[in-house]
Amino acid sequence: MLIATSRGFKRFSACTKTGALQSPTHIISRSATTPTTARPVKQAGPLSTARPSQLLHLPQARNYSHTSKMAPPPLPAGMSKHHIVVLEGVHAEMPPFDFPHTIDIHQRTRPDQVAERIKNATVVIACVVPVTPSDMDAAPHLGILAVMAVGIHWVDKADCMRRGVTVTNCRAGNVDAVSEHFLGLYFASRKRIVQVHNTVTQTDEWHDKGTLTKLWPSGPPLGCRQETLGIMGYGTLGKRIAQLCRAVGFGEVLISERKNATTIREGRVSFDDIIRRASVICVCVPKEDDTLDLIAQKELKAMRPEALVINVARGGIVNETDLARALREGWISGAAADVLEIEPAAPGSGPLTPNLTKETAVPNLTISSHIAWFTQTTIQTYQRLLKEGIEGWVNGTLQESKDKVQDVVVVHNGKMWN
Repeated sequence: MLIATSRGFKRFSACTKTGALQSPTHIISRSATTPTTARPVKQAGPLSTARPSQLLHLPQARNYSHTSKMAPPPLPAGMSKHHIVVLEGVHAEMPPFDFPHTIDIHQRTRPDQVAERIKNATVVIACVVPVTPSDMDAAPHLGILAVMAVGIHWVDKADCMRRGVTVTNCRAGNVDAVSEHFLGLYFASRKRIVQVHNTVTQTDEWHDKGTLTKLWPSGPPLGCRQETLGIMGYGTLGKRIAQLCRAVGFGEVLISERKNATTIREGRVSFDDIIRRASVICVCVPKEDDTLDLIAQKELKAMRPEALVINVARGGIVNETDLARALREGWISGAAADVLEIEPAAPGSGPLTPNLTKETAVPNLTISSHIAWFTQTTIQTYQRLLKEGIEGWVNGTLQESKDKVQDVVVVHNGKMWN
């Protein structure tokens, strides 16, 4: 259990005889007077899965007058005016909040548990588990959905706007970490480091043959100076990746235009040209309707045979079934992904993670567990931005400065910032 104090949180254990945590952490802020205990909840199962350029005023497609005009029922006894529900505390510690509040911290939450857990929340903190409009129907007190992550593809922003629910995220909070991880995946893929490691530690091949260069049957791999990098998604992350790749000596860095674009912006290269020319393709676009299956069979077959595809964006942008086939049949040299369509993954959960008792592993593939963001700096930045967003909403200061809006605000005051 975490107890809020004037200097932060103190941690106390609340375990059963077996040591397993059986209920969410329930915290009462220092301003509350009567403690209360959250109802025991079994440990949840696996997780499922903006910068404002102008203000958009969307039409009132649905009427939410019943939620805005009718007074919500009173919060249960012992809960503060602001009750915070954390749906995925497993990813990072919560920062201390400087306003009277109570808080329930669930380490993990399945989609079918969301509605029940947020029913008394004024503040919901989520990461990747979706909080849907039907979930919000069960939460009459909800005022802010704070996403402790960068990606918000699962948020129905228009619905939140019409409800008057504020949405914040941690925009660009992981750029340094993810761009560095991209380089790690590049070197791991091009140098086949995981395959070499496994061969050395699990076989006698190096000892018996004297070399493992035959792990590259088509010949030696490209070096950095020979690489042509094609970046799909040139936001803050894409720009940082370009900067790092130039610094390590990539021969050419190309910026892709949007797929099917009719005009090519200055400094960009057509999507089809990127597919044909790049030896390394970096996928770092947001997951939206028009980026699903951005790279599939057609694109993979058109790539250079020495091409690498590296996805540090979201699962589903690269078609996993087609990518697995491309790697098995040797259309491209290799691939790496920090993200998968089904997360958390396990053997048999998707085309890139087959059940090895039934089929062979996908060759020349390196996977990390959606952990590119994970550094001390990212955690500290997420905590700061989360705190700024929630406290800004509580204090009515979210739009106090341009920087604050750029850093955290997605939806606020019935308006969408994009």
